[in-house]
Amino acid sequence: MSEKATFSGPVLAVLIAGATAVFALSMLLMLNGPSEEQGFSTTTRSVSAIGHAGFYELAQRFEIPVARSRINGTVAPGEGGLLVMAEPTSSLSKDDIIRLGRESNVLLVLPKRWALADRSKPAWIRSATPMDIPWVTSIARLVEPKLEVTRGDPPKSWDRNDLNVNPSFDDGAQLIKSEELTPIIGNRQGMLIGEKLDGERRVWVLADPDLVENHGLIKGRNAEFALALLNAMRDAELGDGKVVFDETIHGMVNNVDSPFKKLFQFPYVIVLLLVLAATALLAWATTSRFGKPRLAPPAFDLGKERLITNTATLLDRAGHQAFVMRRYVRATLRDVGRLFHAPRQLDDEKLAEWLDKIGESRGLETRASVVLARAEEGQGTSLTGLFQATRDIHDWKEEISDGTAARRPYR
Repeated sequence: MSEKATFSGPVLAVLIAGATAVFALSMLLMLNGPSEEQGFSTTTRSVSAIGHAGFYELAQRFEIPVARSRINGTVAPGEGGLLVMAEPTSSLSKDDIIRLGRESNVLLVLPKRWALADRSKPAWIRSATPMDIPWVTSIARLVEPKLEVTRGDPPKSWDRNDLNVNPSFDDGAQLIKSEELTPIIGNRQGMLIGEKLDGERRVWVLADPDLVENHGLIKGRNAEFALALLNAMRDAELGDGKVVFDETIHGMVNNVDSPFKKLFQFPYVIVLLLVLAATALLAWATTSRFGKPRLAPPAFDLGKERLITNTATLLDRAGHQAFVMRRYVRATLRDVGRLFHAPRQLDDEKLAEWLDKIGESRGLETRASVVLARAEEGQGTSLTGLFQATRDIHDWKEEISDGTAARRPYR
Protein backbone atom coordinates (compact mmCIF):
# COMPACT_ATOMS: atom_id res chain seq x y z
CA MET A 1 0.00 0.00 0.00
CA SER A 2 1.39 3.41 -0.94
CA GLU A 3 1.92 6.05 1.75
CA LYS A 4 -0.84 8.64 2.05
CA ALA A 5 -0.01 11.95 0.33
CA THR A 6 0.82 14.94 2.55
CA PHE A 7 -1.60 17.25 0.69
CA SER A 8 -5.01 16.31 -0.64
CA GLY A 9 -6.00 17.27 -4.17
CA PRO A 10 -8.09 20.36 -3.24
CA VAL A 11 -5.43 21.64 -0.81
CA LEU A 12 -2.70 21.22 -3.41
CA ALA A 13 -4.83 23.08 -5.98
CA VAL A 14 -5.36 25.99 -3.56
CA LEU A 15 -1.64 26.20 -2.78
CA ILE A 16 -0.73 26.26 -6.47
CA ALA A 17 -3.39 28.88 -7.25
CA GLY A 18 -2.28 31.07 -4.33
CA ALA A 19 1.40 30.87 -5.28
CA THR A 20 0.57 31.70 -8.91
CA ALA A 21 -1.52 34.71 -7.88
CA VAL A 22 1.17 36.10 -5.57
CA PHE A 23 3.86 35.55 -8.21
CA ALA A 24 1.74 37.37 -10.82
CA LEU A 25 1.18 40.23 -8.37
CA SER A 26 4.92 40.52 -7.70
CA MET A 27 5.63 40.65 -11.44
CA LEU A 28 2.99 43.36 -11.83
CA LEU A 29 4.53 45.40 -9.04
CA MET A 30 7.98 45.01 -10.62
CA LEU A 31 6.73 46.31 -13.95
CA ASN A 32 4.33 48.99 -12.74
CA GLY A 33 5.38 49.63 -9.17
CA PRO A 34 6.13 53.04 -7.67
CA SER A 35 9.21 54.77 -8.99
CA GLU A 36 11.11 57.77 -7.81
CA GLU A 37 10.62 59.19 -11.33
CA GLN A 38 6.87 59.42 -10.72
CA GLY A 39 6.89 60.75 -7.19
CA PHE A 40 4.93 63.86 -6.21
CA SER A 41 7.36 64.96 -3.48
CA THR A 42 9.75 67.91 -3.52
CA THR A 43 12.69 66.02 -5.03
CA THR A 44 14.54 66.70 -8.29
CA ARG A 45 12.86 63.56 -9.68
CA SER A 46 9.36 64.88 -9.09
CA VAL A 47 7.49 66.39 -12.04
CA SER A 48 4.55 67.41 -9.87
CA ALA A 49 3.68 71.04 -9.21
CA ILE A 50 5.80 71.14 -6.02
CA GLY A 51 8.73 69.12 -7.43
CA HIS A 52 12.14 70.40 -8.49
CA ALA A 53 12.66 68.44 -11.69
CA GLY A 54 12.34 71.68 -13.67
CA PHE A 55 14.93 73.44 -11.49
CA TYR A 56 17.38 70.57 -12.02
CA GLU A 57 16.79 70.40 -15.78
CA LEU A 58 17.05 74.19 -16.11
CA ALA A 59 20.53 74.10 -14.63
CA GLN A 60 21.54 71.30 -16.99
CA ARG A 61 20.30 73.17 -20.06
CA PHE A 62 22.40 76.19 -19.18
CA GLU A 63 25.47 74.00 -18.70
CA ILE A 64 25.65 74.24 -14.94
CA PRO A 65 27.14 70.96 -13.65
CA VAL A 66 24.59 69.34 -11.37
CA ALA A 67 24.38 66.09 -9.44
CA ARG A 68 22.20 64.34 -6.88
CA SER A 69 23.49 63.21 -3.51
CA ARG A 70 21.58 60.23 -2.16
CA ILE A 71 21.87 57.72 0.65
CA ASN A 72 24.70 55.26 -0.11
CA GLY A 73 25.90 57.67 -2.79
CA THR A 74 26.90 60.96 -1.17
CA VAL A 75 28.36 63.51 -3.59
CA ALA A 76 30.50 66.49 -2.52
CA PRO A 77 30.06 69.85 -4.32
CA GLY A 78 33.79 70.32 -4.66
CA GLU A 79 35.78 73.56 -4.80
CA GLY A 80 33.49 76.44 -5.71
CA GLY A 81 30.44 74.21 -5.71
CA LEU A 82 27.06 74.57 -4.04
CA LEU A 83 25.02 72.23 -1.87
CA VAL A 84 21.26 72.69 -2.30
CA MET A 85 19.02 71.39 0.48
CA ALA A 86 15.59 71.97 -1.05
CA GLU A 87 12.50 71.72 1.16
CA PRO A 88 13.26 69.16 3.83
CA THR A 89 9.77 68.09 4.96
CA SER A 90 10.80 66.17 8.06
CA SER A 91 13.20 66.68 10.92
CA LEU A 92 16.74 66.48 9.67
CA SER A 93 18.89 63.66 10.97
CA LYS A 94 22.14 64.18 12.82
CA ASP A 95 24.14 63.47 9.66
CA ASP A 96 22.12 66.06 7.72
CA ILE A 97 22.75 68.71 10.36
CA ILE A 98 26.48 67.91 10.39
CA ARG A 99 26.63 68.22 6.62
CA LEU A 100 24.68 71.48 6.71
CA GLY A 101 27.32 72.88 9.05
CA ARG A 102 30.28 71.35 7.21
CA GLU A 103 29.78 72.46 3.61
CA SER A 104 31.24 75.87 2.79
CA ASN A 105 28.48 76.95 0.40
CA VAL A 106 24.87 75.94 1.13
CA LEU A 107 21.46 76.99 -0.21
CA LEU A 108 18.62 76.00 2.13
CA VAL A 109 15.16 76.22 0.50
CA LEU A 110 12.47 76.25 3.16
CA PRO A 111 9.32 74.16 2.66
CA LYS A 112 5.88 75.73 2.41
CA ARG A 113 3.16 73.18 1.57
CA TRP A 114 1.97 69.63 2.20
CA ALA A 115 0.59 67.86 -0.86
CA LEU A 116 -1.68 64.87 -1.54
CA ALA A 117 -1.17 62.64 -4.55
CA ASP A 118 -3.69 62.37 -7.37
CA ARG A 119 -4.70 58.70 -7.56
CA SER A 120 -5.63 58.90 -11.22
CA LYS A 121 -2.28 60.53 -12.12
CA PRO A 122 0.44 59.43 -9.66
CA ALA A 123 2.93 62.06 -10.84
CA TRP A 124 0.51 64.90 -10.05
CA ILE A 125 -0.81 66.32 -6.82
CA ARG A 126 -4.51 66.48 -5.99
CA SER A 127 -4.30 69.30 -3.46
CA ALA A 128 -1.82 71.26 -1.37
CA THR A 129 -2.18 72.90 2.03
CA PRO A 130 0.20 75.33 3.79
CA MET A 131 2.49 73.90 6.44
CA ASP A 132 2.29 75.24 9.95
CA ILE A 133 4.65 78.16 10.40
CA PRO A 134 6.22 76.66 13.59
CA TRP A 135 7.18 73.58 11.56
CA VAL A 136 8.87 75.67 8.87
CA THR A 137 10.51 77.81 11.55
CA SER A 138 12.04 74.75 13.23
CA ILE A 139 13.84 73.92 9.98
CA ALA A 140 14.95 77.52 9.35
CA ARG A 141 16.43 77.75 12.85
CA LEU A 142 19.03 75.14 11.96
CA VAL A 143 20.79 78.13 10.36
CA GLU A 144 19.90 80.79 12.91
CA PRO A 145 18.22 80.03 16.28
CA LYS A 146 16.39 83.39 16.43
CA LEU A 147 15.05 83.34 12.89
CA GLU A 148 11.31 83.94 12.34
CA VAL A 149 9.05 82.93 9.42
CA THR A 150 6.17 85.13 8.26
CA ARG A 151 3.53 84.97 5.52
CA GLY A 152 1.59 87.73 3.82
CA ASP A 153 0.90 89.50 0.57
CA PRO A 154 3.74 89.55 -1.99
CA PRO A 155 5.92 92.67 -1.68
CA LYS A 156 5.40 95.21 -4.44
CA SER A 157 9.07 96.20 -4.38
CA TRP A 158 12.34 95.35 -2.65
CA ASP A 159 14.63 97.69 -0.75
CA ARG A 160 17.50 95.44 -1.72
CA ASN A 161 17.80 92.93 -4.58
CA ASP A 162 21.35 91.73 -5.26
CA LEU A 163 20.19 89.34 -7.99
CA ASN A 164 18.58 92.16 -9.98
CA VAL A 165 15.67 89.92 -10.99
CA ASN A 166 12.18 90.47 -9.58
CA PRO A 167 10.41 87.12 -8.99
CA SER A 168 6.68 86.52 -9.42
CA PHE A 169 4.75 85.05 -6.51
CA ASP A 170 1.73 82.78 -6.63
CA ASP A 171 -0.85 83.41 -3.90
CA GLY A 172 1.27 84.94 -1.16
CA ALA A 173 4.86 85.34 0.00
CA GLN A 174 6.72 83.46 2.72
CA LEU A 175 9.52 85.56 4.20
CA ILE A 176 12.02 85.38 7.04
CA LYS A 177 13.18 87.86 9.65
CA SER A 178 16.44 87.83 11.56
CA GLU A 179 18.91 90.45 12.76
CA GLU A 180 21.72 87.94 12.30
CA LEU A 181 21.12 87.43 8.57
CA THR A 182 22.09 89.82 5.80
CA PRO A 183 19.32 90.39 3.23
CA ILE A 184 20.15 89.43 -0.34
CA ILE A 185 16.58 90.21 -1.37
CA GLY A 186 14.42 91.94 1.20
CA ASN A 187 12.48 94.94 2.50
CA ARG A 188 10.69 95.97 5.69
CA GLN A 189 8.30 92.99 5.45
CA GLY A 190 11.19 90.58 5.63
CA MET A 191 13.78 88.76 3.55
CA LEU A 192 13.13 86.52 0.59
CA ILE A 193 16.80 85.46 0.68
CA GLY A 194 18.94 85.88 3.76
CA GLU A 195 22.67 85.24 4.07
CA LYS A 196 24.64 84.05 7.07
CA LEU A 197 28.44 84.21 6.97
CA ASP A 198 30.64 82.29 9.38
CA GLY A 199 34.24 82.78 8.36
CA GLU A 200 34.61 81.23 4.93
CA ARG A 201 31.32 79.40 5.26
CA ARG A 202 28.23 80.87 3.58
CA VAL A 203 24.60 79.80 3.91
CA TRP A 204 21.72 81.34 1.95
CA VAL A 205 18.14 80.75 3.02
CA LEU A 206 15.44 80.99 0.32
CA ALA A 207 12.24 81.58 2.27
CA ASP A 208 9.64 80.89 -0.44
CA PRO A 209 10.06 77.70 -2.51
CA ASP A 210 7.29 78.61 -5.00
CA LEU A 211 9.80 80.51 -7.12
CA VAL A 212 11.90 77.43 -7.95
CA GLU A 213 9.23 74.72 -7.95
CA ASN A 214 7.88 73.32 -11.21
CA HIS A 215 4.67 75.35 -11.09
CA GLY A 216 6.52 78.59 -10.30
CA LEU A 217 9.35 78.45 -12.85
CA ILE A 218 6.96 79.20 -15.72
CA LYS A 219 5.70 82.43 -14.13
CA GLY A 220 7.18 85.82 -14.94
CA ARG A 221 10.97 85.89 -14.62
CA ASN A 222 11.20 83.04 -12.08
CA ALA A 223 13.32 80.83 -14.37
CA GLU A 224 15.77 83.70 -14.78
CA PHE A 225 15.63 84.23 -11.02
CA ALA A 226 16.51 80.55 -10.38
CA LEU A 227 19.53 80.68 -12.71
CA ALA A 228 20.71 83.96 -11.18
CA LEU A 229 20.43 82.39 -7.72
CA LEU A 230 22.63 79.40 -8.65
CA ASN A 231 25.18 81.54 -10.48
CA ALA A 232 25.37 84.02 -7.61
CA MET A 233 26.24 81.31 -5.10
CA ARG A 234 28.41 79.13 -7.32
CA ASP A 235 31.92 80.29 -8.14
CA ALA A 236 32.67 78.87 -11.58
CA GLU A 237 36.22 80.25 -11.50
CA LEU A 238 37.24 77.90 -8.66
CA GLY A 239 37.71 74.63 -10.54
CA ASP A 240 35.10 71.92 -11.13
CA GLY A 241 32.62 72.90 -8.46
CA LYS A 242 29.10 71.69 -9.17
CA VAL A 243 25.61 72.18 -7.82
CA VAL A 244 24.66 69.15 -5.73
CA PHE A 245 21.02 68.64 -4.73
CA ASP A 246 20.99 66.79 -1.43
CA GLU A 247 18.25 64.13 -1.74
CA THR A 248 19.18 62.35 1.48
CA ILE A 249 16.79 64.75 3.24
CA HIS A 250 13.97 63.15 1.21
CA GLY A 251 15.06 59.59 1.91
CA MET A 252 16.19 58.85 -1.66
CA VAL A 253 18.51 55.85 -1.79
CA ASN A 254 21.21 55.34 -4.36
CA ASN A 255 20.61 52.53 -6.86
CA VAL A 256 21.89 49.19 -5.61
CA ASP A 257 23.75 47.17 -8.21
CA SER A 258 24.16 43.99 -6.18
CA PRO A 259 21.51 41.38 -7.16
CA PHE A 260 21.79 39.84 -3.70
CA LYS A 261 20.86 43.13 -2.02
CA LYS A 262 17.98 43.61 -4.42
CA LEU A 263 16.42 40.41 -3.07
CA PHE A 264 15.75 42.25 0.19
CA GLN A 265 14.17 45.27 -1.49
CA PHE A 266 10.54 45.71 -2.53
CA PRO A 267 9.16 44.24 -4.74
CA TYR A 268 11.92 41.62 -5.18
CA VAL A 269 11.50 40.54 -1.57
CA ILE A 270 8.12 39.03 -2.61
CA VAL A 271 9.92 36.64 -4.96
CA LEU A 272 12.33 35.72 -2.15
CA LEU A 273 9.42 34.96 0.17
CA LEU A 274 7.79 32.80 -2.52
CA VAL A 275 10.98 30.80 -2.95
CA LEU A 276 11.31 30.30 0.80
CA ALA A 277 7.65 29.26 1.08
CA ALA A 278 8.02 26.81 -1.81
CA THR A 279 11.12 25.32 -0.18
CA ALA A 280 9.27 24.90 3.12
CA LEU A 281 6.30 23.24 1.40
CA LEU A 282 8.63 20.92 -0.51
CA ALA A 283 10.37 19.91 2.71
CA TRP A 284 6.99 19.32 4.31
CA ALA A 285 5.73 17.21 1.42
CA THR A 286 8.85 15.03 1.35
CA THR A 287 8.89 14.43 5.10
CA SER A 288 7.12 11.28 6.23
CA ARG A 289 5.87 12.69 9.50
CA PHE A 290 6.20 15.50 12.04
CA GLY A 291 6.67 15.26 15.79
CA LYS A 292 6.43 12.10 17.91
CA PRO A 293 5.54 8.84 16.12
CA ARG A 294 2.04 7.50 16.54
CA LEU A 295 1.60 4.81 19.18
CA ALA A 296 0.96 1.31 17.85
CA PRO A 297 -2.53 -0.03 18.57
CA PRO A 298 -2.68 -2.40 21.60
CA ALA A 299 -2.49 -6.14 20.95
CA PHE A 300 -5.79 -6.62 22.78
CA ASP A 301 -8.55 -4.04 22.50
CA LEU A 302 -10.12 -3.63 25.94
CA GLY A 303 -13.45 -2.07 26.93
CA LYS A 304 -17.19 -2.83 26.93
CA GLU A 305 -17.55 -2.68 23.18
CA ARG A 306 -14.81 -5.23 22.69
CA LEU A 307 -16.30 -7.46 25.42
CA ILE A 308 -19.74 -7.44 23.80
CA THR A 309 -18.26 -8.15 20.38
CA ASN A 310 -16.24 -11.11 21.71
CA THR A 311 -19.27 -12.52 23.54
CA ALA A 312 -21.44 -12.31 20.42
CA THR A 313 -18.73 -13.97 18.37
CA LEU A 314 -18.40 -16.84 20.84
CA LEU A 315 -22.17 -17.39 20.94
CA ASP A 316 -22.33 -17.38 17.16
CA ARG A 317 -19.50 -19.86 16.78
CA ALA A 318 -21.04 -22.13 19.44
CA GLY A 319 -24.38 -22.20 17.58
CA HIS A 320 -26.44 -20.56 20.36
CA GLN A 321 -28.32 -18.19 18.06
CA ALA A 322 -31.68 -19.82 18.76
CA PHE A 323 -31.16 -19.67 22.54
CA VAL A 324 -30.19 -15.98 22.40
CA MET A 325 -33.16 -14.99 20.25
CA ARG A 326 -35.67 -16.85 22.47
CA ARG A 327 -34.17 -15.07 25.49
CA TYR A 328 -34.55 -11.76 23.64
CA VAL A 329 -38.29 -12.38 23.07
CA ARG A 330 -38.90 -13.21 26.75
CA ALA A 331 -36.75 -10.28 27.95
CA THR A 332 -38.75 -7.88 25.75
CA LEU A 333 -42.02 -9.17 27.23
CA ARG A 334 -40.77 -8.60 30.79
CA ASP A 335 -39.49 -5.12 29.88
CA VAL A 336 -42.92 -4.13 28.55
CA GLY A 337 -44.56 -5.71 31.61
CA ARG A 338 -42.49 -3.50 33.93
CA LEU A 339 -43.44 -0.51 31.77
CA PHE A 340 -47.15 -1.19 32.33
CA HIS A 341 -46.74 -2.39 35.96
CA ALA A 342 -47.89 -5.97 35.31
CA PRO A 343 -48.34 -8.29 38.30
CA ARG A 344 -45.00 -9.80 39.27
CA GLN A 345 -46.31 -13.37 39.84
CA LEU A 346 -47.22 -13.86 36.17
CA ASP A 347 -45.04 -16.16 34.13
CA ASP A 348 -44.08 -15.30 30.53
CA GLU A 349 -47.12 -16.94 28.94
CA LYS A 350 -49.62 -15.33 31.36
CA LEU A 351 -47.75 -12.00 31.00
CA ALA A 352 -48.11 -12.18 27.22
CA GLU A 353 -51.88 -12.78 27.55
CA TRP A 354 -52.17 -9.88 30.06
CA LEU A 355 -50.32 -7.55 27.66
CA ASP A 356 -52.48 -8.67 24.71
CA LYS A 357 -55.49 -7.20 26.50
CA ILE A 358 -53.74 -3.84 26.62
CA GLY A 359 -52.79 -4.25 22.98
CA GLU A 360 -56.41 -4.93 22.03
CA SER A 361 -57.53 -1.77 23.81
CA ARG A 362 -54.96 0.16 21.77
CA GLY A 363 -55.93 -1.46 18.49
CA LEU A 364 -52.78 -3.55 17.97
CA GLU A 365 -53.02 -6.39 15.49
CA THR A 366 -49.86 -8.19 16.68
CA ARG A 367 -50.36 -10.44 19.70
CA ALA A 368 -47.45 -11.04 22.05
CA SER A 369 -48.67 -14.53 23.00
CA VAL A 370 -48.59 -15.60 19.35
CA VAL A 371 -45.03 -14.30 18.85
CA LEU A 372 -43.89 -16.06 22.05
CA ALA A 373 -45.48 -19.31 20.90
CA ARG A 374 -43.79 -19.07 17.49
CA ALA A 375 -40.41 -18.58 19.15
CA GLU A 376 -40.91 -21.53 21.51
CA GLU A 377 -42.68 -24.07 19.31
CA GLY A 378 -41.21 -26.28 16.64
CA GLN A 379 -41.62 -23.74 13.85
CA GLY A 380 -39.28 -21.45 15.72
CA THR A 381 -36.36 -23.76 15.60
CA SER A 382 -35.26 -22.40 12.23
CA LEU A 383 -33.09 -19.28 12.35
CA THR A 384 -35.29 -17.58 9.77
CA GLY A 385 -38.38 -18.00 11.94
CA LEU A 386 -36.54 -16.87 15.06
CA PHE A 387 -35.26 -13.73 13.30
CA GLN A 388 -38.83 -12.93 12.24
CA ALA A 389 -40.07 -13.47 15.80
CA THR A 390 -37.47 -11.10 17.26
CA ARG A 391 -38.32 -8.46 14.65
CA ASP A 392 -42.06 -8.82 15.37
CA ILE A 393 -41.61 -8.56 19.16
CA HIS A 394 -39.46 -5.42 18.71
CA ASP A 395 -42.11 -3.78 16.48
CA TRP A 396 -44.85 -4.80 18.92
CA LYS A 397 -42.99 -3.20 21.78
CA GLU A 398 -42.67 0.10 19.87
CA GLU A 399 -46.38 0.08 19.00
CA ILE A 400 -47.76 -0.78 22.43
CA SER A 401 -45.57 1.74 24.23
CA ASP A 402 -46.26 4.54 21.70
CA GLY A 403 -42.58 5.40 21.74
CA THR A 404 -42.36 5.32 25.52
CA ALA A 405 -39.76 2.62 25.38
CA ALA A 406 -37.59 4.78 23.17
CA ARG A 407 -37.26 7.25 26.03
CA ARG A 408 -36.40 4.62 28.64
CA PRO A 409 -33.02 2.91 29.04
CA TYR A 410 -33.22 -0.57 27.50
CA ARG A 411 -32.61 -3.20 30.12
